[in-house]
Amino acid sequence: MTEQIVQRSTATRRAVLGGGLFAALNALLGCNSFSLNLLSREKAEKTGSDTRILPAPPGRYTFRIAPYVFLSDFEVKPGMPLFQELAKLRDQVYRELQLTPGRSTVQVYLFESKERYDEFMHAHYANLPPRRAFFIQQQRVMGGADDLLVYTRWGDRIQQDLRHELTHALLHSVMRDVPLWLDEGLAEYFELPPDRHGVNSSHVETLRRDLGLSFQADLDRLEKLKDVNEMKGPEYREAWLWVHLMLHSRPEAKTVLLTYLQDLRANRTPGLLGSRLAVVFPSLKEAFKKHLEQIELPINARAASPSAPSIPR
Repeated sequence: MTEQIVQRSTATRRAVLGGGLFAALNALLGCNSFSLNLLSREKAEKTGSDTRILPAPPGRYTFRIAPYVFLSDFEVKPGMPLFQELAKLRDQVYRELQLTPGRSTVQVYLFESKERYDEFMHAHYANLPPRRAFFIQQQRVMGGADDLLVYTRWGDRIQQDLRHELTHALLHSVMRDVPLWLDEGLAEYFELPPDRHGVNSSHVETLRRDLGLSFQADLDRLEKLKDVNEMKGPEYREAWLWVHLMLHSRPEAKTVLLTYLQDLRANRTPGLLGSRLAVVFPSLKEAFKKHLEQIELPINARAASPSAPSIPR
């Protein structure tokens, strides 16, 4: 199977404004162009030097399913199975990761068409790459809890996209910073419906095909990645499998993950997770390979798997 390029992205950005100085503290993308663009645009608007009318976000229809507020310009039925499932996502994520639920509201902007979505994202976030969905973490001007924003367009992957981006939002509502690879690995894990138990059949098949040939597991390298643009298909799949391994292999491995997440809540720099996991698995690469071999796929794996994501996100 030829590797595809993921059209849906999960990029976490944090914009910080204070004391007249605007600086970007990016959780994932690792560059300052995003915040600088916002600053110049805001300054232009204040001085009247920019006469452009920027497209407004969706907002004609609004409904709440705690902790999310959905906003759209087309009518969406809150009773759809999609939203009933998303209502349970928060409990699933916090229960499995043993995290105390956050209190922040997540604003989810649903665009009816790709054209409307692309127009808005290009106007407001010009330097972001084209993706199907984004999670953006933005610090408020006057302080307080960060704004947690999700932008996406309605389409045949809306369930997968929303579960992925909302997982980011749920994590960042209780932890300001999450290492890039772990943030994406957890989002890949929880983007799947609960009855899948985190098993992405497409990822498994691709990893089994490529391991030892065009791909080598390397958690140390993965932990050093700081820019989401460095995350390609292999990195997303590897991050997902490390998360699945920790949650579904040895109890000691799960304890390593859960303890690390608790440490992240109190300390933005708790060190690398790999060194802790190496205490449980003296050979991480062998543990990765063994776990990959032991994952049981559904009988009809392709039917049960979400359509192969188009990478990088």
